Amino acid sequence: MYLAADKLEENYLPNAMPGREPQLERISDVLEPATKGQPAESCWEIGPSGVGKTSTAKFLLDEAQDWGVDWTYVSCTSNTRWQVLKQIADDHPAVIAEDNKSTSELADLIALPDKPFVVILDEIGGLDEPALLADLANAEWLSLILIGHRRANALSQVPDRVDRLRYADVVEFEPYSHDALFTILDARREVALQHGVVDDSQLDRIVAEAGGSARFGVQALRSAVDLGIDRGHTTVREEDIDDCFERAHERIRKQQLESLSRGHHLVYRAIREHGPLRPVEIYEHYDRLGGEHSRQTTVKYRRKLDEYDLIEETVDGWIAVDETLAAPLREQRVI
Repeated sequence: MYLAADKLEENYLPNAMPGREPQLERISDVLEPATKGQPAESCWEIGPSGVGKTSTAKFLLDEAQDWGVDWTYVSCTSNTRWQVLKQIADDHPAVIAEDNKSTSELADLIALPDKPFVVILDEIGGLDEPALLADLANAEWLSLILIGHRRANALSQVPDRVDRLRYADVVEFEPYSHDALFTILDARREVALQHGVVDDSQLDRIVAEAGGSARFGVQALRSAVDLGIDRGHTTVREEDIDDCFERAHERIRKQQLESLSRGHHLVYRAIREHGPLRPVEIYEHYDRLGGEHSRQTTVKYRRKLDEYDLIEETVDGWIAVDETLAAPLREQRVI
């Protein structure tokens, strides 16, 4: 059934962004000085999971490279302040940073070049060390595209006196319209699948179920095809569509849990293994599992797990959405 299964992968970048023209225009306006060799400001991308925030930023910056604007992508989850700075330094064409450089030395090196450079800083809600934002805001020629799910949670990460980021433009992302999401999935179908494997009515069912989330739509499409293959079908049948949605949810939850840090995993383990738990009980179990951060930090971890639909709150406390999904065992970092 597949022509190119990789075209249904999470990291596949399409050649168009239907439904995101207003967002592309606003971010382009912010970064326009960089295309002329001048320092540019930063901006926020805020919206729920699966609505094209990361893809929009990467799509735009791929085009900006034609104008000489270099960029990199970094996720805040599962990376320390030092690791984020080191990755930026390694990817910056005008910075040479040895592995033995300290956090402050890396921040100073990144601030030295007088050439525009853009950093996509994803999953701001997963940032453990907000001082990183002060490090980056101090670099005049560095522009940030900061990506978060909820405006209040994201902006609360900005340290005091970092007004350059606190008052940066906020670009909102709403769920995709039905027509835009159909166009997105139709384009994926054309490049990923043999002709006739999934018909328009089946694709329309997936779009209707996706609720404006391209991530869920793409995963549901892939799940339907995989189910059809597993069942020996030559095309996707209605029973494959019926069963693809739960498989898509399972895949997304697994991917998102694996993307998180050890601290998130410890909070998830506490809730999954001992839930339902009240917030104070979550921290107690987190501490017993070897967690090293404060009660306030575990609240941030819990919020991120909630945003990813990995946990839910009941009248008795927090529980895991899927009790069969276990957190990966990740060793404590020494950096």
